[in-house]
Amino acid sequence: MKTVQQHYNDVMSLGAPTELVTVPIDQARGKILGEDVTARYAIPPFTNSSMDGFAVRASDVQVGQALSVIDDIPAGAVPHRELLAGTAIRIMTGAPMPAGADTVVKVEDTAGQMANMGAEVPAAITVTAPVDERANVRYMGEDVAVGDQVFTRQTRLTPAHIGALSALGYGHVRVHRGVRVGILATGSELRAPGQPLEHGSIPDSNSFLVSGLCQEYGANVMTMSLHSDEPTAFDEAFTALVEQCDLVITTGGVSAGAFDVVKARLHSAGVEFAHVAMQPGKPQGWGRSGSTPVICLPGNPVSVFVSMHLFVLPLLRSISGEIPLSFDEMFTWGVAGTSWRHKYGRDQFMPAILGPTGVVPASAGGSGSHLVGSLPRAEFLALTPATTEWIHAGDTIRILPFR
Repeated sequence: MKTVQQHYNDVMSLGAPTELVTVPIDQARGKILGEDVTARYAIPPFTNSSMDGFAVRASDVQVGQALSVIDDIPAGAVPHRELLAGTAIRIMTGAPMPAGADTVVKVEDTAGQMANMGAEVPAAITVTAPVDERANVRYMGEDVAVGDQVFTRQTRLTPAHIGALSALGYGHVRVHRGVRVGILATGSELRAPGQPLEHGSIPDSNSFLVSGLCQEYGANVMTMSLHSDEPTAFDEAFTALVEQCDLVITTGGVSAGAFDVVKARLHSAGVEFAHVAMQPGKPQGWGRSGSTPVICLPGNPVSVFVSMHLFVLPLLRSISGEIPLSFDEMFTWGVAGTSWRHKYGRDQFMPAILGPTGVVPASAGGSGSHLVGSLPRAEFLALTPATTEWIHAGDTIRILPFR
């Protein structure tokens, strides 16, 4: 049998990043940045007040002494007067600081407090508390200066990135085109959600599981659920997906059964099949149809879930433009909160959660390949190596977080 790391490396060798496109920033969320971003605007773009209050010279401020108010600067306005010695200018949060001012006295530190924020500008204010020079002032470029490199290529853009791009002066950005993923679920035993189940039939959960995981990483998904093992129907659906997609994922039909249509139809078409030393998910397929990567997963839902996190999602992220991680880089460390037993011979990847005492199985059934009902609880996969029979409470273990 192949090792899990060998299979990971084989799968990751299949993909190349999609081409770069220019999109409006409101369409860039979840995409991978295609070039470094430098600041066109400073943040803040100008020196401004961080409080509602009065712009002053710190050297003029004495507690209990009045200062004449000579102007008013709302947010969005441009100062028209320079601050004169011994005076103050009313200023709102975010408004530009006037020339000559170095400090803002917040309105709460003036006699009358909020009465000084009425429609009419007060003729004078009296400061009631000491103030440090430069207090309550945000200086131009103190966060980011013009020309600073802010983001690097291969960064996945979140809403926070999009907001920052706008603040930095970008209306459009270069990103990798979104990945088109084709999903083909096979099996004559499958039934659409909500349909009555005859004896021997099961709901098709894999189509929705695979589709949802891919969409979480920004993929554009095309799903075909055959609910049959008929070769001609499979050939037509598979060909249609390969012609339109950057990655095709099949579920079911990869083991040694007499009616495993996926293995039968793709074995001679550039897709390899092998047993991987893992539980769940031992039967796996990988290869290309033309230039399109094809990943063939088992049919059991937990096997699909584990295989998606171990192999398919890393490949999808790589095709999307992210920096690929090595197999070991995907894992971090945790502490077992309970004990569990494992059969020798295959690495076990168990859906797990962080309990009060540490890492514990998400299901009482452990890593059984059919236990799809417990998957919503899982927070990561806990790895038990092939050569380890027991994990004991307090043992340090490797875990694969769900990114």
